[in-house]
Amino acid sequence: MNPLLELKRAGQSIWYDNLRRAIVTSGELKRMIDEYGVTGVTSNPSIFEKAVSGGKEYDAAIAALTARGQNDSDLLDSIIASDIRLAADTFAPVFRSTNGADGFVSVEVAPALARNTVATVAEANRLRDLVDRPNVMIKVPGTIQGLSAIEELVYEGFNINVTLLFSVNRYAMVALAYIKGLEQRLAQGRPIDGIRGVASFFVSRVDTLSDRLISERLKSTASNDEHARLSAMLGRVAADNAKLAWLRYKDIYESERFAPLKRAGAHPQRLLWASTGTKNPAYSDVKYVEELIEPDTVNTMPLATLMAFHEHGRVRRTLPNGIDGARGLIAELAALGIDYEAMTSTLEEEGIKSFSDAFAALTRCVSEKAADARRNGHVQAAAASTATAIAAPVAKPCAVAEFLLGNLGNTADKELKTLDKARFSERLWEKDAGLWTKKPAQKKQIRNSLGWLNLAASMDAHKADITAFAKEVKDAGFKHAVLLGMGGSSLAPLVMAGSIPGRKGYPELIVLDSTDPDSVTNVTKNVDLEKTLFIVSSKSGTTIEPLSFFEYFYDRLRAIKGEAAGENFVVITDPDTPLEGFHRKYRMRRLFTNQPDIGGRFSALSFFGLVPAAVAGIDISKLLYFGARVTVEMLPEVPLSENPGAVLGATLAALAKAGRDKLTFFIADELKAFGLWIEQLIAESTGKDGAGIVPISAEPAGKAADYGNDRVFVQITFKGKGGGDSRLLAALSKAGHPVIRFNITDCHELGGEFLRWEAATAAAGMLLNINPFDQPDVELAKVLARDRLGKAASAKGAKAPGVEFKSKGLTAYFGKTAMKKMARAGLKGKGLKTAIKAFCGLAAPGDYAGLLAYYSTFDPGVDKLLARLRKEIRDSTGCGVQAGYGPRYLHSTGQLHKGGANNGLFIILAHKAAKDIPVPGRPFGFSDLELAQVYGDAEALDSKGRRVCLLVMKDSKAGTLKEAVNLIKGAL
Repeated sequence: MNPLLELKRAGQSIWYDNLRRAIVTSGELKRMIDEYGVTGVTSNPSIFEKAVSGGKEYDAAIAALTARGQNDSDLLDSIIASDIRLAADTFAPVFRSTNGADGFVSVEVAPALARNTVATVAEANRLRDLVDRPNVMIKVPGTIQGLSAIEELVYEGFNINVTLLFSVNRYAMVALAYIKGLEQRLAQGRPIDGIRGVASFFVSRVDTLSDRLISERLKSTASNDEHARLSAMLGRVAADNAKLAWLRYKDIYESERFAPLKRAGAHPQRLLWASTGTKNPAYSDVKYVEELIEPDTVNTMPLATLMAFHEHGRVRRTLPNGIDGARGLIAELAALGIDYEAMTSTLEEEGIKSFSDAFAALTRCVSEKAADARRNGHVQAAAASTATAIAAPVAKPCAVAEFLLGNLGNTADKELKTLDKARFSERLWEKDAGLWTKKPAQKKQIRNSLGWLNLAASMDAHKADITAFAKEVKDAGFKHAVLLGMGGSSLAPLVMAGSIPGRKGYPELIVLDSTDPDSVTNVTKNVDLEKTLFIVSSKSGTTIEPLSFFEYFYDRLRAIKGEAAGENFVVITDPDTPLEGFHRKYRMRRLFTNQPDIGGRFSALSFFGLVPAAVAGIDISKLLYFGARVTVEMLPEVPLSENPGAVLGATLAALAKAGRDKLTFFIADELKAFGLWIEQLIAESTGKDGAGIVPISAEPAGKAADYGNDRVFVQITFKGKGGGDSRLLAALSKAGHPVIRFNITDCHELGGEFLRWEAATAAAGMLLNINPFDQPDVELAKVLARDRLGKAASAKGAKAPGVEFKSKGLTAYFGKTAMKKMARAGLKGKGLKTAIKAFCGLAAPGDYAGLLAYYSTFDPGVDKLLARLRKEIRDSTGCGVQAGYGPRYLHSTGQLHKGGANNGLFIILAHKAAKDIPVPGRPFGFSDLELAQVYGDAEALDSKGRRVCLLVMKDSKAGTLKEAVNLIKGAL
């Protein structure tokens, strides 16, 4: 049974809240009409701006119209009018079959005119003449100034969609203006039976603001009664507000005043529920559909909500439920200190500003594209295709990316066709787990892992709250912000801290994701604890590293501030985790609860990435803007050849199948931390079931002859510069190596790149028959580490796994798997250098090396030594060399090491500590924890049949590590 069709049969119209040319020309809109029961479309300047700016879909049309001599204003008119006509013609059969009740497409007057009655009326007339379709609704903001415009336009016979309604009182004024227009028209003997209208009453945005205001009140109230009443209002205000609007609707349209109009054929102005995408991850993703089902209403849904309801929506008449409780809403809010009218007024102002800014950006974008067309000489070429340029999108390569694949290009095209045949885009947005598996348990897990798709839109509702919190932190005088995290909760903030400058006066962001005592000491010594905000970040709320960091720093701060120490801590976690309890217990400054259907490595644009970024003064609105631009390029209606994630994913899969599975990155220095994030995403997503793509970032460059035929090279430049030696890349391409190039011109474009690579990983996973959303082999090392940690004081807990070889200042341990393969070297009675030489001699074509260091992440000297050793291993063995700091890599490339193909050669570098740092309340210190993780991973790798060598230094001094590096170098 299709819940959307059931909803339609229940009498509620389903409209789609998105419009762009490709949705029509691709046939996707017609499919939505047929399969999902969609009977109308709404759009707004924000949606349209992202569609035009997000890619090259409109470039040919802009060039063609520029060739005609149109100015920028006329260009914009032509593009909008063309899209509206195409959509209106698609809905024409619906319009006819419903006798004009449905089948409408909405076009908005310029938002800047929201406060100008005369200009709004004039603009509405101009738009109607421009589009010239009977099933078009003109969208008019429901401001005070807009009331007279609504009355005048209804009198003139317009079909009006009144938008940006938040207040019940304002809605009543809008309904009255609609009736006045009908009355005037009827008084002059003009027909009123052909006029239709909707009042767009916004829903989820109300909860976003009211929840924030309620949460602020909860912090300050000392009354248990008031606390309970406030808590009961969370997540209730929006739906109750909508129910009150519906009650007013019934009063108005069942009144004696409307009766004569009804007898003359007038139709009520239907309530349309707008902004129905769920913004709060704690709430159901179909909350604002399921709670507002009622005949003769409309629900306009964004794609994510439409697909979610299609998958698991429940249809039953719900709008009248809880009406009695809703009646006291405004009075209860006032009693609790929340001004309803002020709140809805704020929402109206924010809505107008948001749409006005988007319209201005759209105008600028069209102007820039037109200027580019003139400057690049595209105008003359476009003139020849003027007649058809408006009718259909032109397939172009993805923006920003260049694929130099040589004779492997055809295989990438075939993989893209496989994605297309599987309806990858449509099924991805439908959350169809069948793309990756047939197993019921895995399907359930995958469906609960796809929340990242719509993050750019869903997090847009939270950016004001996050930004306000960041300002609160700045104004409170914090100088540093230290993120305590691991894996998915730490790598995106690490990228942002290293790649995107923050605004002046905001705290410096430091990421602590190392249990190495020297890392902990470095942070402790380099910050003023009282002026440092600690962000405790963990999806599960149980990850041992951030919890241990928290316990350590909280203990230090409590010694200074007493019970007020919690003011220096913030929590980011999923719903119902132990960390939520920590937030309450320690009276922390703030809790951010992330939506649970997002895996850690896919969470860059969620609270996990955006909160630390905003605290550091980074403009998260720009990150979300670029994220939204890429999102619209990945919608189902976009041809797959223009979908940036699908194209990249098909390419990676094709190359991996051809044996090119070592994905090697050359990244500009300004963006180099981005490589760490990509490494986790690719390795943890694809490295399982004995297969996978091996990402290699920051490997020192060699000569073209140093690289084997298992390589793929990705160059990421910044403003056209960096990203390795262009001559080397040219030589690699000439030698037959595939090269993929990206140029990023604004560091905030990373917001879009996160999504591009996430979608590419999802696509590659499907083509490689891999579930990219689980990490089945990560837990093994954790279990073994916990076991050793529980025995930290015992001989068994302290003993390293493997066969021991000693040398001055260090001890080496080789796993059983490695020793069996090294046996032919005759190691009996031989020294460590011989053993290391035999180990490195195990490298074969197609292998890679993993250099895994449990050292301070803040020591540039260690970075240099590791880089030097990577180059030596690569040059002597011909293997690509991955490097990572532990325990960070355990939550990143560690899945690939244990679950991917058995073609890795692993060297773990660790050290003992002269003096440990105790973890308060725990029977172990940070050195104990680190060594347990070292030994646990070495044991896990060996148990999986991997070749592993563990080198344990007597101390953490750079000189001792240098001796080990020289020893390995001498053995190669």
